[in-house]
Amino acid sequence: MNMNEMLKKAKRLQAEMDAKEKEIQIKEFLVEKQGISVVISGLRKIKSIKINEALIDPDDPELVQDLVMLAVNEALEKVDEAYSELEDQYSASGLPF
Repeated sequence: MNMNEMLKKAKRLQAEMDAKEKEIQIKEFLVEKQGISVVISGLRKIKSIKINEALIDPDDPELVQDLVMLAVNEALEKVDEAYSELEDQYSASGLPF
């Protein structure tokens, strides 16, 4: 493969990677966990948090706090996994990005 072909391939792969990264950024990731529902964008911004009213116990606010924290962290992990899969896909091309 000559240098021009390598540059063309690198530009094409970079454009594909940029497009897929934008897809992840606009995607919404949902986690539902024990009555807590969290939606987060690919930009790691929380879009919504819904809490089942049955979970709300004034004598045990830590339960809801813990469940929200777990759900948010799991949603963030989903976003991180999407980016990691994208990076793995394109790092296999052998071209540095």
